[in-house]
Amino acid sequence: MRLDDLAGGALDAWVDDLATLRHDLGKYIGFEARFVGEDADTETLRAALHADLEATRRHGGEVEGAQSLWSRLRPDLDEPEVGAIDAAMAKLAQIDLAGPDAVLRQAAGLAREITLATRSLHKRAMARREEPDG
Repeated sequence: MRLDDLAGGALDAWVDDLATLRHDLGKYIGFEARFVGEDADTETLRAALHADLEATRRHGGEVEGAQSLWSRLRPDLDEPEVGAIDAAMAKLAQIDLAGPDAVLRQAAGLAREITLATRSLHKRAMARREEPDG
């Protein structure tokens, strides 16, 4: 299914679901790394990525990592952003956070890609809703 195929209440439900995805995954997958900055030392970046990727969503005493969030919230939409997130998540799954600085920088870049993709998908769904036939 594509966003262009949706209208009315079905589209409204997807906009809500994509807002949740954008918030729970897109916002927090790179939250800590964004604040430590690109010039952070390796250990500071490692700690930030650990929080971002393995404790992405914290609610009360519950903690959920990025991979689990994506599995739970992944939209069944045939849209380029979904494919991009799938690819980035597959690469992140192979990254060892105990690895060297270059690997950590790659992980931070992938997290940024996911943030941008969730933002783009949600924005496009909201724009679709504003269309006359949406």
